[in-house]
Amino acid sequence: MGRKALDTERKELSSKAQIWVRELFYKVQNEKLDKLTLDDLAILTQKSKSTIYTYFKTKEEIYATMVAMVLNDLKGVVIEELSDDVDVVSLYEQSLLKISDSIEGISIHFLEEIQTNFPRIWNHIKEVTDGILSTFSLIYKRGMETGVFANFNIALLLAMDNSFIMNIMTDHEHFKEEKLSLKDIVSQYLHLRIKALTK
Repeated sequence: MGRKALDTERKELSSKAQIWVRELFYKVQNEKLDKLTLDDLAILTQKSKSTIYTYFKTKEEIYATMVAMVLNDLKGVVIEELSDDVDVVSLYEQSLLKISDSIEGISIHFLEEIQTNFPRIWNHIKEVTDGILSTFSLIYKRGMETGVFANFNIALLLAMDNSFIMNIMTDHEHFKEEKLSLKDIVSQYLHLRIKALTK
C-alpha cells in the first residue's frame, strides 16, 4: 500500500495545506533536517502520513516547498533595471525592510542544514540571493554615478550585505539580551549604511 501511495499523482497544494506547510517551516528551524522522517514531519504538522503523501513524495519536496514560499516573497526585491528617476536611498531602505519581513523566523542552523544536505534547494536560495545582491549593485552604482552615494568598492559593499542577510538577520535571537528585534537590527544597519554612503 505504501508503494502505491508513492506512485499516485500529487495534488496541487491547497490553501489549507499551504498554511500547515508554512507552520511546519518554523517548527523545523532547529532540527537536523536530514534525520527527520516523514513520520516525524507528520507528528509536527499533526497531519496523517496519507495527508502528507497527498502533496509530497519526499521530505526534500516538503523542504523545497517551504523554502520556495520564502523565496517567492524575496523575489519582489529583485529588480533587473532601475528607472531613470529612482530614489536610490528609498529603494535601498525598502528592499532591506522587505527582506527582513520575508526571512523573519529563519535560523542560521536551518540554512546550514539545507546547504549541507540539500544542495538543489540551496542552489535555489543562492540564485535568489544573487539576484538581490545584483539589485543592490545597481543601486550602489546608480547612487555613486549620480553623486547621491560616496564612492566605495561595490564588491566590498555587497559582501557586507550578503553577510548581514545570511548571518546577522538570521541570527537576530543573538541580540535578545540587547532587547533588539529584527526590525531594530535592520533599522540600525540601514542607519549605518545610509550615513556612510550618503554625502
